[in-house]
Amino acid sequence: MRDDLCRIGIIDIGSNSIRLVIYDTTQAGGYKIIKECKYSARLSEKITKEGRLEKKDMDTIIPVLHQFKEICDDFEVDKIRAGATAAIRNAANSAEIITYLSEASSIRIEVVSGHQEAYFGFLGVINAFDVQDGFVIDIGGGSTEVTMFRGRRYQQSISFPFGAVNTNLMFSHSGNWNAEQIRKLQLYVTGRLVEHDWLTTGTGLPLYGLGGTLRSLAKLDQKSRDYSLPNSHGYVLESDTIERFMEVLPATPFEKRKELDGLSKSRADIIVSGLIIFHTVFHYIGASRALISGEGLREGMLHDLLEPEQPVRDSALEYSLDTIIRFDIRTSKRHLDHINKLALSLLGAFEREGDREEHEMLVYVAIMLHRTGSNINYYQSKRHTHYWLMNSPIRGLTHRQLILSAYIASYSTKSRKQKMSLMHKDILLASDEEWIHKLGTLVQLSIALDSTEIGIVSGVKARLHNNTLDLELRGGQVLIGLEDIENALKAFKNAWSVKVKLGFPSSG
Repeated sequence: MRDDLCRIGIIDIGSNSIRLVIYDTTQAGGYKIIKECKYSARLSEKITKEGRLEKKDMDTIIPVLHQFKEICDDFEVDKIRAGATAAIRNAANSAEIITYLSEASSIRIEVVSGHQEAYFGFLGVINAFDVQDGFVIDIGGGSTEVTMFRGRRYQQSISFPFGAVNTNLMFSHSGNWNAEQIRKLQLYVTGRLVEHDWLTTGTGLPLYGLGGTLRSLAKLDQKSRDYSLPNSHGYVLESDTIERFMEVLPATPFEKRKELDGLSKSRADIIVSGLIIFHTVFHYIGASRALISGEGLREGMLHDLLEPEQPVRDSALEYSLDTIIRFDIRTSKRHLDHINKLALSLLGAFEREGDREEHEMLVYVAIMLHRTGSNINYYQSKRHTHYWLMNSPIRGLTHRQLILSAYIASYSTKSRKQKMSLMHKDILLASDEEWIHKLGTLVQLSIALDSTEIGIVSGVKARLHNNTLDLELRGGQVLIGLEDIENALKAFKNAWSVKVKLGFPSSG
C-alpha cells in the first residue's frame, strides 16, 4: 500500500445485514472501496417479544465478526470502526449485547443512535450529490430515518423504530399483502409522521433514498425500462413510477416476487413493507421525485471519522474528481488545469449557445479524466477511458451528464462520422449529439495544444469573425506535437463549421 494512504474498515451491524467495507483513504479525505463483505443476519427477526436479543442469537454473530476481523488483518487495515444500528440499539438488553459482542470479537463496537444514523446517512448523500436542499430517507431493517437539509447543511432528522423487516413481520402474512394490511401499515407510518411538524415544510424538494429497498426499486425499474446505464446511484424514481410499484408489487404473491428480474430472492419478502414506508413518506412530505444514493451510512461513518470538524464538502463533483485523480490518474493537476484554461479560451470565442455553464462543466470533467484509460493501455486509452467513465464513481453528475462526459473525454478523430447518442437515446437529449462532437473536438484540440505536457503553448487568443476562427498561440516554439494539433484541427473545424487561421509563436 502507498505510504500516503490509510486503510480503514467500516463494519455496519444492521437490522437486516452485517457488512464490512474496507476503504483506502487519502490525507485529503478521499476514499476508494477495495473490499466489501456481507452477511444476511436478519437481527430484527431474532428480537424476542420482550425486546431482547438472546445469547444464542448473539453467538451466531460472533463467528461473522471474527471473520471480518481476520479479513481486516489480512488487508492490513489501520483502523476499524464498527457501529450497531436499530436492531441492537432498540433491544432491551442493548448494553449487554454491545459488551458481549465487543469482548468476544475483539472489535470495539459502538451503538449508533437514531440521530447519528440519520446524520451519517445525510453525510453519505450530501458528499455524493451537488444539491442544496432536500430530504434523505434511509429505510433499514428495523428503523427508518428521515432528514431535512438546507444549503447543504443538516437541519432536522427523526429516527422511527420501524423498517422493512419488522413491519413485514408485524403487518404482512408471510410476505403476502392484502388491501387491509397495506392500509394498516400506511396508517401506522402516518401516525408517527404527524408528530413532527417540520416534515411538511419542504414541499417540492427531492427525496434521496438509502438502503436496500430503494436500490431494489431502482434495479426493478431499470430492468423494466431496459435502461441503458445500469447504475443505481443517481437514478431517478418519478412519482408515477412509485405509484406503479404500489399497484404491482403488493399484489404480486411472495413466491412470484422471487422471480422478478432485478430483485434478489433474499429481499422478495420485505420489498413490499419497505415500499409502503417509502411511498407513505414520499407523499407526506410532498417530495417532487426520489433519487437513489449509492452512498449512505457507512460512507457517512467514514466522513465523520476522517473529517469530524468539516465532513461536508462544498462540491461533490470537485471532491470526487480530486479523489479519482489522486487514486487513478496520478498525473499533474497543474497540467490538467492548463488544458482546461486553453479549452475555455477556445469555447469563449463562440456565442453562448445552449447551456454554457453545463458545457464548461462537461469540458472540465472530460479534461480532468481523459487520462484514466491510459492506466490500462496507453495506446488504446480512449476506448478504456470511455468504459471507465461510464462505470466510475463520479459524484455530482446526472446520468445524462455522466454519459456526455464519457463521450467527450474519449472523443477521437474517428468519432466524427459516428452517431454517438444512439446507444443512450433513452437518456440523452436530441441536441446532445451535436454537443458531443463540438465539445469532444474542442477538448481534443486543447489536449493536443499541450501534448508535450510541459506547457510550451502557454495560452491561446481565439477570435471568431466571418466564420473564421483566428487562433493565436502564445508561448514557446512548437516543435513536438504539430501533427497532433493538425489532426485535432480537422475534426474541430468540421464539428464547429468554421475555418481556422492558426498563428504560432515566433521563434525569434
